[in-house]
Amino acid sequence: MKVTATINNQLYEANLNNPVDLSLPTRTHNGFTAWYVDPVTIEPVKGEGFIGSVREGGVVNFFDMNINPHGNTTHTECVGHISKEKEDVNSVVGRFHFKSQIITITPKKLAKDFSRWQRKGDLVFDKEAIKGTLITGVEAVILRTQTDFDSLFTKQYNNTNWPYLLPDLTSFLRNSGVKHLLIDQPSVDREQDGGELHAHKAFWDYPNSKDLERTITEFIAVPPKIKDGLFLLNLSFANFCNDASPSRPVVFKLEKTK
Repeated sequence: MKVTATINNQLYEANLNNPVDLSLPTRTHNGFTAWYVDPVTIEPVKGEGFIGSVREGGVVNFFDMNINPHGNTTHTECVGHISKEKEDVNSVVGRFHFKSQIITITPKKLAKDFSRWQRKGDLVFDKEAIKGTLITGVEAVILRTQTDFDSLFTKQYNNTNWPYLLPDLTSFLRNSGVKHLLIDQPSVDREQDGGELHAHKAFWDYPNSKDLERTITEFIAVPPKIKDGLFLLNLSFANFCNDASPSRPVVFKLEKTK
């Protein structure tokens, strides 16, 4: 099955039979994690003569799951992640297919301290990393910042000070009309930043406004076989009433039609 999309007056076509999953599996053992959260647990419900495990003698498998969307799942979040007001990500996204662009970017190392939370030696991405590459008209930008794809499934990010986005980059994306930002890091911001959250705030223009149109998706993984370019993005997530929800972004390559 094929669908079409128009970008800058050029017609593109995507084959829906060729999906590429950008999400990471959430595992109870040897899974990726960040933000010092506990590992995922999936345990059978027990009580009053009932056990929710066929292996242990029950008639059905009936498990409780304990997860933190931000710490150990591919997840999509809305401005409710940083706002005083409670906002649910499922009320922000009204449609689920977007014209998108995958861009591989390389960090630069800060040569000096710029503030308490932008320190010499930090690896950062600024506006120049994408300024000449971003295609006008895309609704979502998918940033590939890591090339060791296999490590993303088990990577432990606690106390690693991962590479992060500077606010001029996320502000540039916002001003360019990008509604959805996806990245293969635990956060667009520095691991320890004193709660400044500059990149999040610039993308959502918070607290100047309460943006109920844009989302950020973190902990994705772009397979190495996928080259940079234009894609149709399906951004799907569980319908939780929460600022963030586990999600499963899937892309389909957009090819120019004749």
